Order: sequence, then structure tokens, then C-alpha cells
Amino acid sequence: MIKAVILDAYGTIFNTGTGSVDMMREILKQNGREDLDPTTVYARFKQLHRQHIDTLESFITEAEVFALDMAEISREYGLRRDPAEDVKIMLSIQGTRIAYPDSKAAIERMQEKVPVIIGSTTDAAPLMKDLARAGIMPNRIFTSEEMRIYKPFPRFYETILEALDIRPQEALFAGDSLLDDVYGPHNAGMKTCWINRKNAVLKDDDHRPDHIAKNLWELADLL
Repeated sequence: MIKAVILDAYGTIFNTGTGSVDMMREILKQNGREDLDPTTVYARFKQLHRQHIDTLESFITEAEVFALDMAEISREYGLRRDPAEDVKIMLSIQGTRIAYPDSKAAIERMQEKVPVIIGSTTDAAPLMKDLARAGIMPNRIFTSEEMRIYKPFPRFYETILEALDIRPQEALFAGDSLLDDVYGPHNAGMKTCWINRKNAVLKDDDHRPDHIAKNLWELADLL
């Protein structure tokens, strides 16, 4: 029996849209490099972000990881400004994300059946701002900053299970990332649901979720 639903935040509850690419476009403009494609540069930024998180010797906040990412971007693309100033632009989008239209009502519907928990790779402050703006009140919130570990490392999921005092098979983890929200929790013994808002197609080598839902309403129906 499922005793708790654990939701990812960004891309699952909150629409990340094109905000990060827009911020990269502004960074390139400020550096006089409007010849560079912001989508391509941001894709490299995300790749570096994953690499840095995966290879950290000790925990640092996501804002500090962003600083590492931006410093490397500056070196790779020959940007002229102080990377610290560009990090400020990239971080300015945090705490401004808008919830998907279904998020609040679907979460409240789920809460009629089980506690709804948020487990997010993020610093706490921007997430709390976004939740407050959306009027979303989960039963509990766990962030990488609080737990000092990132997805998809097993300790991220194990810490949540221990705090909730439930067994892995009693938790359903749902989110948009096949790595962080399917592979990671599956390895921790949880049931998983891939929130596929973009109607993506699973490839042969993708991690396989137990369930697939197009949005949080469909996830609520699964319960």
C-alpha cells in the first residue's frame, strides 16, 4: 500500500519554460557574444551542472554549483565578464517559477488519500517562494540543501524514507526526470511514476517507470 507520494518540483509541479535559456541569452548579450546560440550554450551549462553534482567531494549548495558551471562556461566560450556577475543573472530566475495549472488542485486531491511530499534537488529559499506564490502546501518538503545530497544518489531517497518512517515499497516517487525521478528512486526500492508533460517517447535504453502520467491529475487518478 502506498503511504506517501513524493513529488519532484521543477518540471513536475512548476513549469520551467524558457526562463533559463532566456537568462543565458542575456548573459551572452552582456558578454558581447550574441553570435552564440543560447540554447546550445545552456545545454552545455546543464551538462556541466550534472557533471559537477556527480563529482562533488563534499556538498555545496546549488547556487555554488552554478558558480562552478558558469566559470567553466566562461572559459569554454571565452566570455569577457566576471563569471560571478553572470551567475547573478542565471540565479535571478530562481524563486519565480509558475506552477502548472493542474498542480495545486491535483496535489490537494492526492492529499485526500495520502500525504504529498516534495523531494527536490534545489536550494530551499527559491522553492519556498515558488510554493508560497502558488498556494501549494505539501505535507513535508525535502531539499538537497537541507539533506546535503543530490539526486540520484541513493542517500537522497533514503533520507526521505527514514524521515517519513516508511518502507521503500510504501512510497511512490513521481517526477519528470528519468534519471532523478525514476532511476534514482527505483534503485532505492520505491515505486515510480514518470510525469511526461512533454509527450516524450521512451527510448530502448531509458529507465523504465512503473507508471507514466501526462500530468498530476493523471497521477492523482492512479492513487
